[in-house]
Amino acid sequence: MTQNAPAHGGGFSRWVVRSLSRLMLLAVVFAAGALAMHFGMHSGEHAELRKQQARAESLQADLDRIQAELAALRSEAQVQAGTQRVLQDKNAELQQELGRTRDQLAFYEQLIPPGPAGAVAVRAFDLQVDGEFLRYRVLLTRNAAPLAEPFKGRMRFVASGRSAGKAVKIELSPPVAPAAGEAAASAPGADPLTLVFDQFQRSQGVLQRVPDLSIQSVRLEILEGDTVRASQDADLNRVVPERAGVLP
Repeated sequence: MTQNAPAHGGGFSRWVVRSLSRLMLLAVVFAAGALAMHFGMHSGEHAELRKQQARAESLQADLDRIQAELAALRSEAQVQAGTQRVLQDKNAELQQELGRTRDQLAFYEQLIPPGPAGAVAVRAFDLQVDGEFLRYRVLLTRNAAPLAEPFKGRMRFVASGRSAGKAVKIELSPPVAPAAGEAAASAPGADPLTLVFDQFQRSQGVLQRVPDLSIQSVRLEILEGDTVRASQDADLNRVVPERAGVLP
C-alpha cells in the first residue's frame, strides 16, 4: 500500500493540469466569441456612421455652393438697383429738358410771322449806347416752308442824325477790332453781319459810332442780295420802356 501512494498523487496533478488547460481553453474560446460578437454587432453602425459622414460632407459642399450663388445674386441685384436708379434719374432729367424744349418751341411758334412762305420779320431790335459804340441785339424769324433752303443775307444798320448842322444818314459798321469786353464772334475776315438761318436767328454785336454825328435813330435792314426783306427802327431819343423791341 505504501508503494501505490506516489502513483495516486501523480495522477491527481495531471488531472488538475488538464482541468486548468480546459478552463483556459474555454476562456479563450469565450473571449474570441465575445470579440466576434462585439465586432459583428457594431460593424453595421460603423458603416452607417461613414455613410452619414459622407452625406454630411456632400450637404456641406451643396450649402457652400448655394451660399456663393446667393452672394453673387445679391451683388448683381445691387448693381442692377444702382443702374436702375441712374436710369430713373436720367429719365427725370430728360423729361424736364423735354418740357423746357416744348415751352421754348411753343414760344417760338408764336413768333413765326404770318404771311407767305419765306417771309422774314424783325421780332425785336434793341440798341444801347456804350461810349463810342452802339451795342445791338436782334431777333429775326422766318416763315420757312418744310425742307426750304436757309435764308442767306446780311444786316445793314443806317443811322439818321445831324452832323455839322445838317441831317445825314450814314451806314454803321462793326469796329475793326473787338470793343473792350467783346470777344470775337467769328473767324478773322468773316462778316459779323452775315445771316444764315432757317426759322430763328439771334444776333448781337457792336457798331462803331461816327465822330461828330448826333444819332437820333437807327434803322435795321435785312438784305437778301440788294433787296430789303424786312426793317425796323430804333429811336435813341426814347426812354428805355419805349425802345424798339425787347428780346425775350
